[in-house]
Amino acid sequence: MTSHNCVPSPAKKAKTTSWRSWKGELEANNGKRFGLQDLLPGFTLRLEHRQGGTLATHRGEERMLATLWCHTLDPDPVDVLLSPSRSLLYRSDKKGAIAKIIYSSEIQEQTSLQSSVAELQKNIAQAKIHVLDVKSQYRGRDLGGLLFSEAITNLKSKYCNNDDNEDDDFNTNEPLKSDYEQKQLYDVNCSLEAEEDVTRHGKLIAFYLKLGCHVVSKRVQYISDNDFAYRKVPMQVTLKAATTTARKRKRSSLMSKESFLPVQLVGDAGKITVKSSGGSEAGLKFDWLINQADDGIQFSTTHGHFLIASPSGSVTILDQVDDSYCDVDGWATFVPLHISDEIDHSDSLLQQNSSRSLWVLRSCHGTFLTADSVSKCFSCTKLPSFWQANGSNLSLACTSDTPPRRHHYLQCWKLQTHEYVQSMRLRFLNFSLGKATLFEALGWIHSFPAYPFHAWSCEDTSGSSMVSLPSLRTLSFLMAEAAREEGLPDWVQLVALFHELGEAVKKLDPNDTGKMADSIYDWTISTRSRVVGCAIPNCATFSEFRHLNTDVLDARYSTDTGVYEANCGLDNVLLLWSGPEYMYHLLRHNQTALPLEALAMVRYYLLGDWHEHHEYTSITNEYDEDMLPWVSDFDRLRRKTRLECLDCVDLSDEQCAYLWDSHYSRIAAKYDCDRLFAW
Repeated sequence: MTSHNCVPSPAKKAKTTSWRSWKGELEANNGKRFGLQDLLPGFTLRLEHRQGGTLATHRGEERMLATLWCHTLDPDPVDVLLSPSRSLLYRSDKKGAIAKIIYSSEIQEQTSLQSSVAELQKNIAQAKIHVLDVKSQYRGRDLGGLLFSEAITNLKSKYCNNDDNEDDDFNTNEPLKSDYEQKQLYDVNCSLEAEEDVTRHGKLIAFYLKLGCHVVSKRVQYISDNDFAYRKVPMQVTLKAATTTARKRKRSSLMSKESFLPVQLVGDAGKITVKSSGGSEAGLKFDWLINQADDGIQFSTTHGHFLIASPSGSVTILDQVDDSYCDVDGWATFVPLHISDEIDHSDSLLQQNSSRSLWVLRSCHGTFLTADSVSKCFSCTKLPSFWQANGSNLSLACTSDTPPRRHHYLQCWKLQTHEYVQSMRLRFLNFSLGKATLFEALGWIHSFPAYPFHAWSCEDTSGSSMVSLPSLRTLSFLMAEAAREEGLPDWVQLVALFHELGEAVKKLDPNDTGKMADSIYDWTISTRSRVVGCAIPNCATFSEFRHLNTDVLDARYSTDTGVYEANCGLDNVLLLWSGPEYMYHLLRHNQTALPLEALAMVRYYLLGDWHEHHEYTSITNEYDEDMLPWVSDFDRLRRKTRLECLDCVDLSDEQCAYLWDSHYSRIAAKYDCDRLFAW
C-alpha cells in the first residue's frame, strides 16, 4: 500500500502528444513562401542555352551550360559538392560552368526531285554531340544525363515536334492549324563518339545506352598516345518526327525553371523507389533534381520526368506520354514548410539552417509527402512526415525524428549541466517522496505512453476514431517477456520489467516534476545519456544543440577527464539526470539482492556513446569493460522490443496481474524486490 503525502491519481489511458500543436505552426507558416533556397540554402544551379557565337567551331553549334548561382558568401568553391562561388559565372571557359554539352545540327540539302510535302517529310536532319563534360568534383549526380536529355529535348522541339500546336495553356476546343500551316518536321540522326580509356571500360558505353543510344556498325577506333590508350565507339540516337497532330503538352525544360539542384532523396533504408504513371509495377530509382517553382518546389528526374502526387495519395513519376491526364504543375508542386526547434521561435533562422531541423512537404491536395518504411516507396498521407535537408551532401532524408523529440533534446542540452545534475541528486536521492511497491509503480506508468515523442495522436485518416497505443507498462511487460523467451537470466527479466519505473516520479511529485514534464522538460523519460563534467563526445545525440549548454564554455569540463580522475570508472561519474538514473540509485538505496550486472544495465543502457561508440576511454576502467557486454545486450533487447511493440495492443490490468502473479512476483521475491521501497 502506498504511504506518501500525495496519492497518485488513477491511471488513465496513455496518450501521445497531439500533432495539432505542430499543425498550428504549419498553418502559421502557410502564408510564408519557403522555396529551394530556404530548404537548401547557399547556392543553386541554372542551365543556359547558347547558339553560335565567337566560340562556335561547327555549323549550327549550340551549347548548354550548367552554372553556379551563389546565394551566400561561403569561400572555397570546391571543398564540398557543388560549393558556391562568390560571383555569377556564365561562360564554359571560365570558373563557374560546372558542366557543358556542345552539339550541332543541320538539315540535309534537298534535291530537286523531292517536291511533295510527303517526300519532304521523309527528309532527315543530322546532329552531332561534340562535347559532353562534367567537371570531376561534380560527377555522380547524373548531370551528364541531364544535359544530354535537355539537348535531345531541344532537338525534338526544333525538328520533330510541331511547337505551334504545343502549348502548356492550350485549349482543346481551339482548332488545330492545317497541314499547310504547320512547320516541316524531320527525323533526326544524332551521332556521337564515346571515348573511354581502359580504366572506365564499358562504363561510358553503358551510360549512353541507358540514355537511348545504340552502337552503330562502324569500326571502333583504338588510339594510343604514349602511355595513354583509349577507344572511340561510334553511337547514335534516332529521333522520330511526330506522326500525329493531336495536341499534347511539351516536356518541361529546366531552361524555363528559375533554379535547381541535384539531390538525393533517401529514407531509412536508402534510396526511395517510385512507380511509373504508365502502370509499371517495378519500383524505380532515379537521380533527382529539386526545381524552384512559382508556388514551391518540384522534383524531377535528370531525364525530365516529374514526381506527382495524386488526390488518392499515390505518388508516381509522370511519363512524357501520359502528361495530359492531370494538372502537371499543380500535382508536381510541393510546398516546403519548416518546423522550428524553438517553441518561441526566437532562434528560428538558426534552426531553419540546421541540417537536422525538420520540414514537411505539402502537396496541392493538402497531403504530405512521405517515404513508406515498409514498401520503401513514396506516398502522400493526411498526417505529416518529416524531412531533414542537408546542404553539405545535397540530400533530403525522410526521418522518424519528430518535433517533440527534438524539443525534448533541445531542452535537455539547455538544462542538463553539471550543476543541474548535482542539484537533482541532492533533491531526489534522499528518497523522501513516499513508499510504494514496484508493482504499484507499474500501475502508475500505465498512464504514460511507450512512445512519448510521436508528433501526433494515432488518429485514423478520417479523424473519426482513435487507435489505442501501448502504454509504458505494456512495453515493460513485453520486454520482460522477450527476455524470458530468449532464455535470459531471471534477474534480466526483472530489470526489463522495472527499468522504466523512474517515470513514476511524476505521480509521486506532481506539483514539481509532473508540472515541469507537462510544460518544459520531462527528465523522467528514457533518452540517450552522457557523462557531465568532462568533454562531450562529437557523436553525442543531437550534438547540434551543444552550444546551448553552458558547460561547453567552462574550462573545467573541456578535457577528456574533466573533473574526474583518469580511469576512475563510470560508477564515480555523474550522468544526465533521468528516470533510469533515478531507478539505479533507488535500487541501490533499497538494498535489493540484484547482481551488479543488473544495476549496470539500468544505469548505462542509455549511455550509447560508451557501449556503442566506445567513448569515455579516459575515465572507464576494467570493471566497466566487464559490464559492457551485459549493458549492450540489454539495450539491443530494448530496441528490438520497442520496434515490435509499436503496433501491439495495450495489455489490460487483468493481463498484467496474471503475468505478475504467475511468474514475476516470484522473481521479485527472490531478489528482495517485492516489498515497500522508499521513493
